[in-house]
Amino acid sequence: MKQSINKQIVLNFYKKVIGEQDLEYVEKIVTDHYIQHNPQVRTGKEGLLEAIKYLKQLPKSKETSKPFMRILTDNDYVVVHMKIEFGGQKKIVLDLFRLENELIAEHWDAIQNESENSINGNSEIEGPVLIEDKGRTTENKKVVANFTKHVLIDGTFDMLEEYVITNVIQHNPNINNGLIGLKEYYQKNNIQKVHRILGEGNFVVTQSTGTIDNQHTVCYDIYRLKNGLIAEHWSVSQVIPKVMAHTNGMI
Repeated sequence: MKQSINKQIVLNFYKKVIGEQDLEYVEKIVTDHYIQHNPQVRTGKEGLLEAIKYLKQLPKSKETSKPFMRILTDNDYVVVHMKIEFGGQKKIVLDLFRLENELIAEHWDAIQNESENSINGNSEIEGPVLIEDKGRTTENKKVVANFTKHVLIDGTFDMLEEYVITNVIQHNPNINNGLIGLKEYYQKNNIQKVHRILGEGNFVVTQSTGTIDNQHTVCYDIYRLKNGLIAEHWSVSQVIPKVMAHTNGMI
């Protein structure tokens, strides 16, 4: 019940605050001590209000279709993976919200431009969204935790088959499908620290920092598991800037 309520609160936030730029609704749905991690938005409720006022000044997008969205909850956290159009550019977004007493208390995100070229031939974001196997949430989070530690951080690629199916479906546009593609990519790029692992049923999301293309980056990896193994992978990452609008960091 709590997870369903938190999920609906976030959906209302998108509809009323982002979609309608309703400043009064911000006052109702956000805590007074709201913490912001988006590097371009000042922290606190006032910072969020400033950002919404800025959005109100922008030309309205002609796009009226509902954005593609994947959403999951884990206790007080809600994760949203979606595609939007902003400033004429299609963006892939990962939003992470923490709620307190049915109010939004903290927000993290990563935003990247949708790639024009994918080496695996798959959509960068589309695919399954249905949450299944809720009874396996804890087990699936453990699989991803071990995979991240042993393979992505420690670089023990011989253990890949213990956690990932052979024909894993890949949505990161820079990674080929299958185990070889994963190995080749993470031999050149690395995850250094995992900050959070969140999951609901067959979906698990990691929030981590690492080095991608030789730049310090925040990374969100979304995994779909089947029968205890990773079967599909999406990701959203953003370079961590040296100067931010606050001192909270992106993590």
